[in-house]
Amino acid sequence: MFQISNLLLAADFSAEVANNSAVGMIGSFIAAALLIVVPATAFLIFVSQKDSLDRTSTGRR
Repeated sequence: MFQISNLLLAADFSAEVANNSAVGMIGSFIAAALLIVVPATAFLIFVSQKDSLDRTSTGRR
Protein backbone atom coordinates (compact mmCIF):
# COMPACT_ATOMS: atom_id res chain seq x y z
CA MET A 1 0.00 0.00 0.00
CA PHE A 2 2.88 2.33 0.81
CA GLN A 3 4.37 1.85 -2.67
CA ILE A 4 1.08 2.80 -4.34
CA SER A 5 0.76 6.00 -2.32
CA ASN A 6 4.34 6.94 -3.18
CA LEU A 7 3.64 6.29 -6.85
CA LEU A 8 0.59 8.56 -6.78
CA LEU A 9 2.49 11.30 -4.98
CA ALA A 10 5.39 11.01 -7.41
CA ALA A 11 3.01 11.28 -10.37
CA ASP A 12 2.31 14.87 -9.29
CA PHE A 13 -1.49 14.85 -9.56
CA SER A 14 -3.03 18.05 -8.31
CA ALA A 15 -5.92 18.15 -5.89
CA GLU A 16 -7.98 20.00 -8.49
CA VAL A 17 -7.59 17.19 -11.03
CA ALA A 18 -8.52 14.57 -8.43
CA ASN A 19 -11.53 16.62 -7.35
CA ASN A 20 -12.73 17.07 -10.92
CA SER A 21 -12.35 13.36 -11.55
CA ALA A 22 -14.38 12.49 -8.43
CA VAL A 23 -17.12 14.95 -9.37
CA GLY A 24 -17.25 13.49 -12.88
CA MET A 25 -17.51 9.95 -11.53
CA ILE A 26 -20.35 10.87 -9.16
CA GLY A 27 -22.08 12.71 -12.01
CA SER A 28 -21.82 9.59 -14.17
CA PHE A 29 -23.42 7.48 -11.44
CA ILE A 30 -26.28 9.95 -11.09
CA ALA A 31 -26.77 10.14 -14.87
CA ALA A 32 -26.82 6.35 -15.12
CA ALA A 33 -29.43 6.17 -12.38
CA LEU A 34 -31.62 8.75 -14.08
CA LEU A 35 -31.26 7.33 -17.58
CA ILE A 36 -31.34 3.59 -16.87
CA VAL A 37 -32.38 2.58 -13.37
CA VAL A 38 -35.34 4.91 -12.82
CA PRO A 39 -37.09 4.23 -16.17
CA ALA A 40 -36.47 0.48 -15.88
CA THR A 41 -37.89 0.44 -12.35
CA ALA A 42 -40.94 2.45 -13.40
CA PHE A 43 -41.55 0.10 -16.35
CA LEU A 44 -41.25 -3.02 -14.18
CA ILE A 45 -43.64 -1.59 -11.58
CA PHE A 46 -46.12 -0.68 -14.34
CA VAL A 47 -45.96 -4.15 -15.90
CA SER A 48 -46.26 -5.80 -12.50
CA GLN A 49 -49.35 -3.76 -11.60
CA LYS A 50 -50.94 -4.39 -15.01
CA ASP A 51 -50.32 -8.13 -14.70
CA SER A 52 -51.83 -8.12 -11.21
CA LEU A 53 -54.94 -6.36 -12.51
CA ASP A 54 -55.23 -8.79 -15.44
CA ARG A 55 -55.02 -11.79 -13.13
CA THR A 56 -57.59 -10.29 -10.76
CA SER A 57 -60.08 -9.51 -13.52
CA THR A 58 -59.58 -12.94 -15.13
CA GLY A 59 -60.21 -14.70 -11.83
CA ARG A 60 -63.62 -13.05 -11.42
CA ARG A 61 -65.01 -14.41 -14.68
